[in-house]
Amino acid sequence: MLALLKCLHHDDRGAAFVEYTALLGIILAVGLTVLTAVANWANATWQALCNSLSISSC
Repeated sequence: MLALLKCLHHDDRGAAFVEYTALLGIILAVGLTVLTAVANWANATWQALCNSLSISSC
């Protein structure tokens, strides 16, 4: 049992998986934040255009 624990202690192959998963999560969070910001900007721009043209169907 002790030999198995020593072997698992020195095995760091899973560390790269955890690091890449965390990095992917950060990239995904930043991407969703940017997408939300762009969508809010586009919506505000569209509403400003509709209000300036006095179009009631927007």
